[in-house]
Amino acid sequence: MILATLPEDFPLLASAAQKISSESISIEKIGLPPDIFAVGERTFIRFSLAQLSGHQVDQRYWRYFPYAIWLEPERSLSARTDYLSEYFEIHLPRSLKIAKRAMKWAEPLFYVYLYHFKPNDPVFEKLAQTAQRFFASSAIKSGSPLKSLTHDLNLLNASEGPYFIAESILKTKRGLMGWINQFDLWPGFASTAFAHAAFIELLKSPKEKRRQEDYIHLVFDWGIDNQNQFRYPQVQALFNDALLLAWKGVKPPEDLKAAMSAKLISVIGDPRVDPERWQGTSSDAVQVLVGWLNTKAA
Repeated sequence: MILATLPEDFPLLASAAQKISSESISIEKIGLPPDIFAVGERTFIRFSLAQLSGHQVDQRYWRYFPYAIWLEPERSLSARTDYLSEYFEIHLPRSLKIAKRAMKWAEPLFYVYLYHFKPNDPVFEKLAQTAQRFFASSAIKSGSPLKSLTHDLNLLNASEGPYFIAESILKTKRGLMGWINQFDLWPGFASTAFAHAAFIELLKSPKEKRRQEDYIHLVFDWGIDNQNQFRYPQVQALFNDALLLAWKGVKPPEDLKAAMSAKLISVIGDPRVDPERWQGTSSDAVQVLVGWLNTKAA
């Protein structure tokens, strides 16, 4: 897919953030997201029909434009430089200046940032910067969970946000859903691409941290869903390595070893019986678990 190249700066967007800061608006929380993929599909169709007919896109549809930027490669607007420039240079900054419209236009930025997290995409980076400027402004109520997320925890910083959020979830000691409730987010946050990236940052923690009980509990709580399945199957091997390699050459407490062994076997299977289900996991990590199981059997 060819990525569109955008101008380096959007001065109108910066001025829009400054303008909205002076308006009488104080937002405390983000609402529930729509079905962003269905909205994106409908928006893509509307823009495609406008292109075919030679007519301009109706103003009311531009608010939903971010949802259609990243669909399937054949059905997205990510390479339409003309539409991207019109949205970022005209429609978005104009609407962010108007208090009664601002949050309606900012919400798609927030949701698309989380669900389509693409930190190496230049168009995504522009969207992230725009969202960060708006949510860091005084339009968001100081002291609110939303302000803490976007300002204190740097959620909308594409390079650092996943790390800071992972650290925050660990420090709260409330588990994933407890943290989600604390910050007035929705349960589906866990299924976003951003949450996936944050979980990977958690798995990259130093060995000393990975041996702490709070960390182990969170990895299982976050990484395993209510159906006792991996929430992010793509990182199963990294999940196993993070938990087990931390104990290579180190003896864990018996109760912790028993709990970890039982949970891993219930989710994946016994590596002595079903070795194919452990493919991708490092041999050293598998040997740590096998050693625990053999010691228990003896």
